[in-house]
Amino acid sequence: MRQVWIPKKVGGPGVLQVREAPDPTPGPGQVSIDVAYSGVNFADIMARMGLYPDSPPRPCVVGYEVSGTIRAVGDGVTGFTPGQRVVCATRFGGYTDVLVSPANLVVALSEAVDLQAAAALPVNYLTAWIMLVHLGNVQPGERVLVHSAGGGVGLAAL
Repeated sequence: MRQVWIPKKVGGPGVLQVREAPDPTPGPGQVSIDVAYSGVNFADIMARMGLYPDSPPRPCVVGYEVSGTIRAVGDGVTGFTPGQRVVCATRFGGYTDVLVSPANLVVALSEAVDLQAAAALPVNYLTAWIMLVHLGNVQPGERVLVHSAGGGVGLAAL
């Protein structure tokens, strides 16, 4: 399978490298996903430039969110079957043909949701939802001023 890596050298998009790696298999509590799309996130860009403090040590595979179909399920996993459409928030590792993830980070997708659009949902939309609903406790009928609506989280909050 192919993966997109940030080598030790950081910089613009030209530093990214495509490498071959063996297909991973899911362990207990995990699923493997045939990745159809990976979101390009602010964290991915900053990591590629060497400016994201929480990125894994380089060289590393970037990619914070993916959509695709279940390839296989590990022991103890219920609710997912091979071929099922899913979206997943992952902490890097998403720019790959096959991703192994804890099953609790994976959400089933309806056939009505486009896989390409779904790959952009987890980080920005979950962040906006958590901020508005859980942290802000926004109730129906209330108004919210959204600053910086030009970014992913701000647009999702609208």
